[in-house]
Amino acid sequence: MAARKHRHEEPENHERWLVSYADFITLLFAFFVVMYATSNNNEDKQKKFEDSVRKNLKLAYVGQGSGEGQVSAQVSGAEAFVPELGHPIEGFPKQGGAEEVQDYVGRKLNKSLEGSEKEAVSKVHHDLIGARIALAASTFFPVGSNKLKLSSLKTLDKVAEILKETNRKVIIEGHTDDTPIVSDKIDSNWELGSLRATSVVRYLIKYHQIDPARLAAISYADQKPLVANDTEANRAKNRRIEILIVTNDK
Repeated sequence: MAARKHRHEEPENHERWLVSYADFITLLFAFFVVMYATSNNNEDKQKKFEDSVRKNLKLAYVGQGSGEGQVSAQVSGAEAFVPELGHPIEGFPKQGGAEEVQDYVGRKLNKSLEGSEKEAVSKVHHDLIGARIALAASTFFPVGSNKLKLSSLKTLDKVAEILKETNRKVIIEGHTDDTPIVSDKIDSNWELGSLRATSVVRYLIKYHQIDPARLAAISYADQKPLVANDTEANRAKNRRIEILIVTNDK
């Protein structure tokens, strides 16, 4: 009788856990590589992306005095404040920040203003405090005067209708160029900026019944120019009334 062959049993491998452990370490390493890669942005690619977005949305960064990095929706003639993106204009943002308010205001004005009225509103932009509507002073006031032009009131009425949609605080800022005032009634650009801002405030209260407690008028004179006061075209850009809808009052 042939001898029965004995099977040799494989000894139990007590190190199989190393395979699972190695897989876990590999996955963990891959996870941290991805986290590191996503946390280190390529600034050149990011800037190209942002420039592309701003180009298509007609957005541009502008500086105003010390307030650099403000986002502006530029307007020139019949050019839109903010392009229509295929969705309807909803109500005034109740909880939105400055960017959301700027977007709404830009769209609303783009829809309501007609023809030359768009030239009266030089830009709609936002900063850390809130959303701003910049009005060209030459459209609303005679040279060196604080009396509103009758021809400008239709545009101001449309701006006022937007302000009436919200209970947020509104600050009217008067800005001038650096040309000295020659007037028997107004002593300096400080008074001119203040009186113009006050004229807008009084109009909003008297003809649109906006709560006076929401409004304030201040003057910056020539201290916050948008551009250098080196040409008449640049001085015209600096002569403006800015209507600030406050979104951050902390």
